[in-house]
Amino acid sequence: MRPECENEVAAAVGRPMTAAELADVDARLRSAQREVARDRDAALAMTPDQRRQQAAEIAARKLLAEAEKKRERVVLQVLAAERIENHLAGFDKKLEGLDRLLAFMPDGRTGTVTVESQARAIRQEAVGRMSDTIDVLKGRFLGLLNDPAANLALVREIFGQSGGDPTARTAAKAWRDVTESLRQRYNAAGGDVGYRADWHMPRDHAAALVAKNREGWIEDHMRWVDREQYANPDGTLMDDAQLREFLTHASLTIITNGTNKIDPGQFRGSGMRANHGNEARQIHYRDAEAFIEAQQAYGGKSLLDLMVGHVDGISRDIALIETFGPNSDLAYRTAADRAQQADDVRDPLQAEANAKERRRMDRLYEEVASLHEPPASAAIANGFDTYRALNVAARLGSSVITALTDHGPVGITAHLNGMPVLKVFGNELRQLNPLNAEHRRLAQRAGLGINQMIGSLNRWGADGLGTSSTVSGKLAKWSQGAAARVMQASGMNALTMGQQRAFTATYMDTLGDLSRRYASLDDMQAPDAKRLRSQGVTDADWDVWKLAQPEDWRGTGDTVLTAASIRDIPDAQLEAIAAARGVTVQQVKDRASTTLMAVVLDEGQMAVIEPAARERSMMYGTFERGTWGGEIARSFWQFKGFPITMMTRHFRRGMAMQTGAGKVGYLGTMMATTTVLGAMAYQLNEIVSGKDPMDMSDPKFWGAAFLKGGSLGLYGDFLFADTSRGGSSPLAAIGGPIAGDLEALFKLKDDVNAGEANQAGGKAVRLVKSHTPFANLWYTKATTDHLFFHQLQEQFSPGYLRRMRQRARRENGQEWWWEPGQPLPERAPDLEAAMGE
Repeated sequence: MRPECENEVAAAVGRPMTAAELADVDARLRSAQREVARDRDAALAMTPDQRRQQAAEIAARKLLAEAEKKRERVVLQVLAAERIENHLAGFDKKLEGLDRLLAFMPDGRTGTVTVESQARAIRQEAVGRMSDTIDVLKGRFLGLLNDPAANLALVREIFGQSGGDPTARTAAKAWRDVTESLRQRYNAAGGDVGYRADWHMPRDHAAALVAKNREGWIEDHMRWVDREQYANPDGTLMDDAQLREFLTHASLTIITNGTNKIDPGQFRGSGMRANHGNEARQIHYRDAEAFIEAQQAYGGKSLLDLMVGHVDGISRDIALIETFGPNSDLAYRTAADRAQQADDVRDPLQAEANAKERRRMDRLYEEVASLHEPPASAAIANGFDTYRALNVAARLGSSVITALTDHGPVGITAHLNGMPVLKVFGNELRQLNPLNAEHRRLAQRAGLGINQMIGSLNRWGADGLGTSSTVSGKLAKWSQGAAARVMQASGMNALTMGQQRAFTATYMDTLGDLSRRYASLDDMQAPDAKRLRSQGVTDADWDVWKLAQPEDWRGTGDTVLTAASIRDIPDAQLEAIAAARGVTVQQVKDRASTTLMAVVLDEGQMAVIEPAARERSMMYGTFERGTWGGEIARSFWQFKGFPITMMTRHFRRGMAMQTGAGKVGYLGTMMATTTVLGAMAYQLNEIVSGKDPMDMSDPKFWGAAFLKGGSLGLYGDFLFADTSRGGSSPLAAIGGPIAGDLEALFKLKDDVNAGEANQAGGKAVRLVKSHTPFANLWYTKATTDHLFFHQLQEQFSPGYLRRMRQRARRENGQEWWWEPGQPLPERAPDLEAAMGE
């Protein structure tokens, strides 16, 4: 800034300006000049003084808007602090109250919608509204094959390059509508993301790929960027040298993840969460083809990953700032400090325990807020991601049979919430009907059963870094893709989605019916009202739900209360409620629809078990990603998410029952139901493996059935698989796949004391099979075993199959209906063997 300009600024302000203040003013003016220059025809028609004057006016308006936003944020932060204090006032132990504000607890004592539940509700509703977009991106043949033409058509429509494809046009509109509504809600909560007509969708640059070919990245982007977006302050376009200089700086920022912009010695941190969406978006592609070329050459994520990731991030930020205020991270730390201090003062003898509880709660907040540090070594992290994904792809091909045990929690949770259990199971059949997709489409658009639809592997413990920019990353991405395809090909994804959608759709129908029959929460039966209030449903929410017109889902239910039905309420009907609460009509709709989705999805995760933030922080919170110790520990927990979640949810809910009889009834029913279903799953697994059913009069059978259904669930697919029963120690079995594999490697050598001879080859084949994708599909398992793997085992270790038959007879008294090594079975399974006959 020239000295005369500095003097004018100081005169306008009425005091001397510091160097930092002058630099800020100068940066604002330069930014405003670039904004003026974007309208090139108008800028070129102005004189330099006119351009500077218009830039000064733009900068002044932005300064005033920022000042107003700061005042607004102060008010929002104070209101958030007041809400948190009011919530904590209901708890003797303040740390417990704050912990319950973060993530769902099933014992009916929370009294509010948690941050995790709110974020999930916002995300699921948004992704549901994007169902047309997801359908285009998923690809063909159950998502197993990508469709580049469909992807390009969608991106063209998003960029405004209409190609005449009505499906792509509808999908693009859904994307624009969803992202704009999320932006507006984010800003209403205290965020500050301006509208830009030239923003189309998020983009991704893998730092490692850019670093490997920085000059290529610069030259490619010289061709790909929209030159009209890069103008000088006088309205003229940047020449090649200027644009190349800009791209050189941009590439360095990508490679260093922004550390090139750090002012050494100054404080830096994650910053106010309400500013997360306000970073400059400076890479502008000329068209859809350039965008896709850039993603293919330098991106580490697919279009689906990019779009869902954007929705994930902003949904999480909305939930955090609506709960803790615009500066949510600082607000959480402040609230946690005060809670810990209050608990220490209340009982000084518990100070050490409170400190431990605080550390655990901080880890939970980091999980909920996704404040994960980058892995210490991406190569180590990707290597173990590959291993864990291969475990899923190789070992869980028959998990659809084990999923029979899911019906136990489904039935018990449905009964507790006053839902007709048989109707839930009937709706599951509707969801699984291959001849009628109408029920699936309705549920999908309502945001139900989304995770499996977009290929999430969270339930199976195989989510990875999501990058393919290096060799290790590409291997991890390939193995995760293989795992996702096994889950699809086995029918497990379809079954899980069917169960989730059936339960949540029936619950929405139940809530819609209740909202028709009861004028207020107080008019309902006390247990129902208490349960809803414990999950954050207020009288104002109920008043809004009553005004909504439920949907008729033709068979699933005729009073299905959805987020869309709430958003369709005429604004005029909500003005009184909004005025009483001091908020806008849109905020009333946001609150009521999100609360509905949160309640429904929380109970849905009680019914169909899937580890969430509380379980993930418990299992992984203390382990550093990308270290040998941390990754081995994460691998130890693989497949254990199900039993851990059963304990944290259903055991906790059972113990929260008010009477001893209630506790025994809930837990006893759960254990009995899942054990019976586990017995069915165990026998079916034996049959598809080529063996007759196990004698159910054998106590060992019921022990295995209890563990498979009542406690371990999917972990039982590993624990009771042939790969872990063939000589593994209990310690290796408990240690999970990684412990079992390490023991298998050490035991490849023949055990002379056990009379083994020439067994190494057969053991090696068994170990390879346990990591071969698609090797354990329930409908091909017996065939691939007998026609391929058995032959290999016998070839490398003569007599191996004879010992396999002997072991089955000796350990479980079982015969084989399809003898090992035989190309075809000689008889059908002997079902009477299950009765000991």
